[in-house]
Amino acid sequence: MSDEKASLPERKWLFVVEMAAGGDALLRALAPFPVQGADVQRVDLHTEGPTARLEIETAGLGAHRAEHLRARLQALAGVRSVACGWR
Repeated sequence: MSDEKASLPERKWLFVVEMAAGGDALLRALAPFPVQGADVQRVDLHTEGPTARLEIETAGLGAHRAEHLRARLQALAGVRSVACGWR
């Protein structure tokens, strides 16, 4: 375990992504998390017509990496909005 990850508080982050439904949107949205060392603990996807709402709960992230992930998600094709916060 790296020193950075060992020093992180036991904080969980929740990312809420509103995006176009269908295709490979779920896979594209999840792809950046392992690259940033996030421990994905819960994924919840709801679709209604052409829109999907994806909730991703993670642990093992500092504030800088969480903000980087938020920006990466926002830049994905088909993503309408991204919100993140910790609890």
